Amino acid sequence: MTKSEIKPGEEYAFREKRQASLPFQRVKVLEHIRGNKWKAQWVDPNPGLVDYIESNQLIVPWKEQRAFLKEEEQKERIRQYNMEHGYEPESPITSAVEQVFESVGDGISFYRGDFSGSADAIDRVRVRAGVETGKSSYVSYVDRQKKLHLPFDEALDLARKFCAAEPQSVLAGVEATEREWEQDARTPGKEHIISLLTEYRASWAIIRQWTGHDPAVAAREAHIKSLERLVWDAIYALQKAGLDSEANRLRRAIQRE
Repeated sequence: MTKSEIKPGEEYAFREKRQASLPFQRVKVLEHIRGNKWKAQWVDPNPGLVDYIESNQLIVPWKEQRAFLKEEEQKERIRQYNMEHGYEPESPITSAVEQVFESVGDGISFYRGDFSGSADAIDRVRVRAGVETGKSSYVSYVDRQKKLHLPFDEALDLARKFCAAEPQSVLAGVEATEREWEQDARTPGKEHIISLLTEYRASWAIIRQWTGHDPAVAAREAHIKSLERLVWDAIYALQKAGLDSEANRLRRAIQRE
């Protein structure tokens, strides 16, 4: 918990380390000491023990501990389910799903294999994707904040269908990012962008497949990018030859495009 959420005189669920497998201890916060330090008295176990603890060791108000433990079990169930159904944290497919739902907005989130949002917001995305609303897998659950949580395979299926239904909603962000990073990669001092481009191009290719991106359009864009690279090569050659004004004229022209 954060310092602002903790109130002296209240009881909290305490863990010495933030590990889901550790049982809760029940403590009563007596007073704030300094920074994130608090003075607390144990209720169970070791009733009457007084010691100093830190804010991040207090997990949840004691009256919410049962609901919190239930959520932990549900979250772990989704994690196990994801591992058994092909979820890979660092894969291009996972990155593609993340980017699709970033383009959706509406409070939808996909993080570490957990697809979440209000039930109404998720149903709105389903409607946009042409998917039946109101149905979720058996491992789904609603948390204490009324957010619906769904596993990776359901998120993947919805992301694919959303791309097919609204390709431009997704491609606009992908193409804008790709253009920006390609220009940045050619800027002295920003060479680190090249590794980002390499990493993300695999997921962008997957998104384009899901959107049914026209192969002819893809070929045309590849040709345009090839021409852009030739122009940038010319800019660097002009700079190297000391012809800065000509190089700047070309740079302004291509950046306007």
